[in-house]
Amino acid sequence: MIGALLLAAGSGSRMQGEIKDKLLHPIGTKHAFFLSCQSFLQVEEVSSLVITYKDSAQLSKLQESWEQIKASSIQCQDRQVLWVKGGKARQDSVDLGLHAFPKEITHTMIHDCARPFIRPQTISQCAREIAKNRSITLARHLKDTLRLRVEGTQDPLDPAKTRTLDRANHWLIETPQGAPKAWLLEGLKKAKKENILLTDDMAAVELIGHPVGFIEPNYPNPKITTPDDFAYAEFLYNS
Repeated sequence: MIGALLLAAGSGSRMQGEIKDKLLHPIGTKHAFFLSCQSFLQVEEVSSLVITYKDSAQLSKLQESWEQIKASSIQCQDRQVLWVKGGKARQDSVDLGLHAFPKEITHTMIHDCARPFIRPQTISQCAREIAKNRSITLARHLKDTLRLRVEGTQDPLDPAKTRTLDRANHWLIETPQGAPKAWLLEGLKKAKKENILLTDDMAAVELIGHPVGFIEPNYPNPKITTPDDFAYAEFLYNS
């Protein structure tokens, strides 16, 4: 069975105090948390949800929103939902969330609720792939020119200290991501033991030797990170 881990415990530090909680900030008539949950609840392959939160105040607001989602979506009636307080770092929250799933959940998807425009059909495609015992992430082929600043260089304007990379082999990673739950847990355990900081969930399965496949969406799936991102989110919501 497949579960979905929805991450809502981030600190939102890059909002620089302008927005209290980016996941609950209005996007049209809804917000990022509402839109993310709504999409996952339309995916029949997902039988269980774990949602991480950062503190009791946020939990209360998320659960209030969850009741509104339930009232607007009949699909959610058969979903088991568990709430888990997140950890200090992302990988800590993921580890706590994975351990909260019931034993019958053998495969898991992980999604940042800060990416509210994920579509149900994409989630379903990801679920079908991980059910084949594969590691999958949404990824977008890099379109812009990419330059590398040589480590240790203090002056980025020095042309001798930067170089162009071949963008053909570079991809921008998004969520959801997924894999067999046991692979993720083993990789996270290895990262903790070796004091490795992970900013991407699939890096955990790569640590134990499993390759990662890509699904490229054909629509925008941006992450809300800074206050300026809400203008684009509003545009997408109203499109």
